[in-house]
Amino acid sequence: MKTETHRQSETPQEIERKFQVRKLPDNLESFLSKSIKQGYVSIADDGTEVRVRQKGDKYYRTTKRGSGVVRPETEEEISQADFDKDWQMVGDRVIEKTRYEIPLTNGNLAEFDVYGGKLQGLMVVEVEFADENKANEFVAPDWFGEDVSNDPNYKNASLAVNGNPEAKAEQIPEYNLEQGVTVLVEKVREKMKEKEGPVIVLVAGGSASGKTSAVADKVHKAFGEDSIILSLDDYYRGGKYMEAMSEEGVDYNYDQPEVINLDLFSVHLEALKRGETIEKPIYNFSIGEADKSEMVPPRRVIVVEGLFALNEKVSHIGDVKAFVEVGTHGRLIRRILRDIESRGQNPDDILDYFGKVVEPMHEEYIEGTKEEADLIIHNEYNPNVEARGIKEVQIKFAGNIKPEVLRKLGAERIGNSTQVDTYYNPKDRDLGETGEYLRVREENGHNIVSYKGPKQEGNFRIRPKIDFEIDPKTTESLIKMYGGLVQIIKKERTLYQLNGVTFSLDKVVKVVDGNEVDLGDFVEIRSVDSSANDSLEKVIKLLGFNLVDGDKRAYSEM
Repeated sequence: MKTETHRQSETPQEIERKFQVRKLPDNLESFLSKSIKQGYVSIADDGTEVRVRQKGDKYYRTTKRGSGVVRPETEEEISQADFDKDWQMVGDRVIEKTRYEIPLTNGNLAEFDVYGGKLQGLMVVEVEFADENKANEFVAPDWFGEDVSNDPNYKNASLAVNGNPEAKAEQIPEYNLEQGVTVLVEKVREKMKEKEGPVIVLVAGGSASGKTSAVADKVHKAFGEDSIILSLDDYYRGGKYMEAMSEEGVDYNYDQPEVINLDLFSVHLEALKRGETIEKPIYNFSIGEADKSEMVPPRRVIVVEGLFALNEKVSHIGDVKAFVEVGTHGRLIRRILRDIESRGQNPDDILDYFGKVVEPMHEEYIEGTKEEADLIIHNEYNPNVEARGIKEVQIKFAGNIKPEVLRKLGAERIGNSTQVDTYYNPKDRDLGETGEYLRVREENGHNIVSYKGPKQEGNFRIRPKIDFEIDPKTTESLIKMYGGLVQIIKKERTLYQLNGVTFSLDKVVKVVDGNEVDLGDFVEIRSVDSSANDSLEKVIKLLGFNLVDGDKRAYSEM
């Protein structure tokens, strides 16, 4: 317990628990209160702190060690002259508060602190105990909040140095794409009124977030010939540099800031800001090197776009700063669609690289830079507009068909398999709400990823689809990125073909809370030709079904 005597105590311990405050105690003004001013002479890394405190007309010097509920503490009363001398070493490590002493029904005394000064708005309550057992057995009254006894941010020394842990940092304003670009352009116009010379606009964001096409290009268009776009991609150091570093034992990837010459870029940007012309490199992606350069004169508006446009080596030069925000799912699907179409890459390779390199580098080097932004622009993936792939046409009917019926119809049996389909959600959204799904299918020792976009209205279920096989390590990486297991569907599937149309006889089980629920037997008819409706309808009739009785749901939706 604390002691307030003229002589130093024999290393007593402070046994104390500290809580946030859920609500003000009743009749607060009826309790005894004191104004306290205290400052910290020294604060060491090992938790040792020396504090001086004024309580009314008395003065104290206290030394505490360690952290948590139980802390060794020595306290002595000192003269005002000694207090004034120590206070000169306090600086701005000061706490001001009013302490109310509130008796509790269990016999304990609550010391309720209402802070003022730079900690205005913070309230905590402390209770001291005679021994550790009583501290552990203490049941807090309902006006107490969360126990913060072991939270270092609530130590008085931390409060004096770092301020109120509950104070919310100023929120960076966030906008949708259209609003965000409008606000960004307006901020640039305001800067142009405030200052002469070039206005530097920095646009950062993750891979496939739309930094260039959705934001930078629109800002450039708004200012026309008075503006220019600079891409950080032109400042890649290139393959020879990476090979040289690898020979020295340092292996970089193309999503790290070290592989871009940010030092040269910042020099160039500063020069443009001063009104000077620069000689900018031009990076050739086909050979992996900058093989040309061009002279770039300054413009009134200079728009910089790139993964690391808000990196610390660049951010301080910017006048207006924007971060383009897109969730992991959106960036992944966009990257797969983009790289399949424009670069002819294998989707498995794209996903593998994204999971092993792009996403970890995003978390380490890019995501945190949005704290430097003046505004955040959300350009989330829109599956209704952006989803592409083959058009999968499906419809299913409850029931079964006997093998002899199929033989008479001339249906050809292709084969059978066991399929286990696991559906996942990304960590930041529910794909069911956007009509998408992402599935990993285990079949005959293979893992097949399927991404499907929203359904289109019609007699059949038509939706864009991408399928590709991935290896076990890439599967693990995908599951780690998504994480949210939504559904497991198990099927015993037998495939047939009739008149050029593929269909299957399915025995379907859904796994619910670890238990298998039998969904029954189904006949599923499918095609990847959205113009083949007539052929599908003919086979449906041959199989004895009526189109209007068809079910357009996926098994995961049942």
